Amino acid sequence: MSNLDFISHQPQSFCGLIKHDWKDEIPNYNLIGVPLDISSSYRPGARFGPDSLRRILQSENFECVSEKGIDLTRYFRLKDWGNIGIINTDIGKSLRRVSEGVTDLISFQKPFLIMGGDHSITIGVGKAFENKNIPVHIIYIDGHLDLYDEVNESRLSHACSLKRLSELQTFDGATILGYRDFLSEQVEYAKQKDMLLYSTSYLQHQANLFDFGTSLIQKLASKHQYFHISIDLDVLDPSFAPGVGNPVACGLTSRDLVTLLLGIFNALPPGKNFSWDIVEYNPLFDTADITAFFVIKLLIELLGEQIKFV
Repeated sequence: MSNLDFISHQPQSFCGLIKHDWKDEIPNYNLIGVPLDISSSYRPGARFGPDSLRRILQSENFECVSEKGIDLTRYFRLKDWGNIGIINTDIGKSLRRVSEGVTDLISFQKPFLIMGGDHSITIGVGKAFENKNIPVHIIYIDGHLDLYDEVNESRLSHACSLKRLSELQTFDGATILGYRDFLSEQVEYAKQKDMLLYSTSYLQHQANLFDFGTSLIQKLASKHQYFHISIDLDVLDPSFAPGVGNPVACGLTSRDLVTLLLGIFNALPPGKNFSWDIVEYNPLFDTADITAFFVIKLLIELLGEQIKFV
């Protein structure tokens, strides 16, 4: 039995990218949801994120065409595996299920996206790369550093995610983008581990975030075998993303984040192995679905930049 059999939901559409008439064609892109927020330290609710986004994506309110004019339905055959079954009373067992499911996704050798859930799910993702013995460089986009050793007597808290990732044998460094809520000792730990640090303020003072993202990846691409890009929506200012678990004021704008990520994906060479996650979407605090609409826009624009991989 595949580890991906721990699913609990199978949607009918994903902005037009899931079809039922592919016949013998093999999907070229994979998606999975992880409805996990056991470790949320402030505002639980991210467990409802994956299905809330699917519900909105099933509407006819969105055209699946990027601003560059790329019709995603011409390129993508997306397979949504549903949600990994979470054990709501046991984060350790839940993260093992995440790592087992993601290990299977890695084996397909196709790009994949994971929808959280809080940021603890990325611990399970990192463990999957360790299972496959694949060194992975983490592009960690977050308003926080997530380098606590323990929070609320748990070493698997979402606020410990990057600390746990940095302890894995296959951890191949990290680039942290957009942090602005942190402790000085966390910065020191990151520097000791040779992580690259770019604060929110630093990014906001860049003349062109597309060029910055492109230049950053061009410098990193030859040094690392695999990239995992982890996007915590609290990197955004709460005025642009109210629906998150741990909001922090003075963040990036929605256009800032899209532009930065377009630069990153633009610079990834064709054939470069990568995966990504979007975490901490919390529909319980999302006024008028503002954050959800942004996530959908982000998906469309970034998939438009990824057609060279499918």
